[in-house]
Amino acid sequence: MRIKKFILVVLLLTLVAAIIALTHMSSLPAFIVIGPGYVVQAWLFEHHHALGGFGYEATMVSVSALFWTLLIVGLVGAVRAVGQFAVGRRAA
Repeated sequence: MRIKKFILVVLLLTLVAAIIALTHMSSLPAFIVIGPGYVVQAWLFEHHHALGGFGYEATMVSVSALFWTLLIVGLVGAVRAVGQFAVGRRAA
């Protein structure tokens, strides 16, 4: 249950960060945050499936939030696994 709450909190934080980044795309940190969504939207545009208006913003925000959530949760999981492995090696 704790992991679900952690993932939900990280998703909400990255969603807020992506929404803020969308309104401040003139700065480099904001562009880095919104970058994954921008790449997906560009790919959709090239394949003539791009959404306009609100769909454009929703795609960029949701894809960016999902990307950063998966990256953060994956890194935290990897660090925990390495930590448990190291603790297990010391005990043996």
